[in-house]
Amino acid sequence: MNIAFRTLSIEDGPMNCELTRQPYYTKERADWANNAFDHAVKQFLREWIDHSTVAGSHIEADPDTDLFIEHGALRSFFKHSDDALERLLRNDAIARHLLRPISEVFFENDAYEPMLALFEKRIYNLAAHREHLEVPFRYSPASRQGTHGDTVGLFDGEGQPKEDIGMYFGTRRSDTTALTILGDQLRREAALPARLPVHVVTEGYMDESLRLVRGVTEQLQADGSDQLQCFVIQRRHAADDRHLGGALLLMNPINPAVPERVIFCDTLNPSGQPPWWDKFKQKVDAVFPQPEGYPAVSDRLEDGGVNLQRLHDGVPVRHQDIDCAFYSASMVRALIQLVQSTPDLIQTGDIRNIVAEMTARMPEYFEAANQPKDPALVRAENVARRWNTGREALQNLMGPKVIDMSSQEDPDRYSAEVA
Repeated sequence: MNIAFRTLSIEDGPMNCELTRQPYYTKERADWANNAFDHAVKQFLREWIDHSTVAGSHIEADPDTDLFIEHGALRSFFKHSDDALERLLRNDAIARHLLRPISEVFFENDAYEPMLALFEKRIYNLAAHREHLEVPFRYSPASRQGTHGDTVGLFDGEGQPKEDIGMYFGTRRSDTTALTILGDQLRREAALPARLPVHVVTEGYMDESLRLVRGVTEQLQADGSDQLQCFVIQRRHAADDRHLGGALLLMNPINPAVPERVIFCDTLNPSGQPPWWDKFKQKVDAVFPQPEGYPAVSDRLEDGGVNLQRLHDGVPVRHQDIDCAFYSASMVRALIQLVQSTPDLIQTGDIRNIVAEMTARMPEYFEAANQPKDPALVRAENVARRWNTGREALQNLMGPKVIDMSSQEDPDRYSAEVA
């Protein structure tokens, strides 16, 4: 089944974009799956209340057990259980639903909003209050959470609904958990043997990452190494700038004060130069200052960015593109592959050839070298990556436990059981 995605184009007016999903997965199937999930969670909570060792915990809100299960029990469970989300994931029916693939998710309206079960939303919202338990992109910020973990609307001074970035699945920013997952993926990519060692840096903001690069290179110098090293960075630019970008530094331990090569990879290039270009130059020179009379290291800076991300000006909130985490991770992954396959290109190749080869290794966003995919396909890719990042976060919490995702219950059987 396809859903319509409506966005704005200055030249052509509104246009339709489609996110293609499995044709058999309908809203009706999603409704059934969500109802079955809510039933499973309520049964889980009932058993927790019956066997709870927390004195009086199940009557904190209401002595009526059924009413308490419908409303406050899940929050109470999270309050009294340090491993609440992990315990929920030990239940096969609950885990299967939370970890379902995107082909089993129904997306509503033109904002690519997944149709989640009531208790599913509550689980994501309540889990997000615990450090490192966020399920990326699936929870609402604390300002949009009600008493029991439900997502609530915000209103302006005139009583009108107020939209913001955090309201929609497709426009929520990448959190620490998401960035950690992307960083781990890049480290696995860089683990393959290569003639030119590759280091993945995802610590701190961009200037802190640059300082780490210099520090590691100085340590290599102290250890007597004279082998060229390649550092790839994927980080937020600064505390006051939540945009993410990538960078590549080629370092020689013989002279850690001067990078052999510095390539900056941004995802925005609206007027021939990334908007963060001058700030990045300043940070490079702050980390690698040169004696008076010597050329600045920023003079070596090369633009390896791609122009994938849409600007926010004039774009409705629900359509804004803040997927720089995925764009930058893809660019860094492509650079890692280039270092491994053609190190000579990284060392001495023209930056235009590097960008062309890089984009050729980004099939999620490019048809071929320097040929971006249609924005609708790019958008659909990022929606899928958002969903799958959440799946990976949940799988990481499950550890070695394996769920048979193919064993689905019969909807008719479920209907009979709860009738």
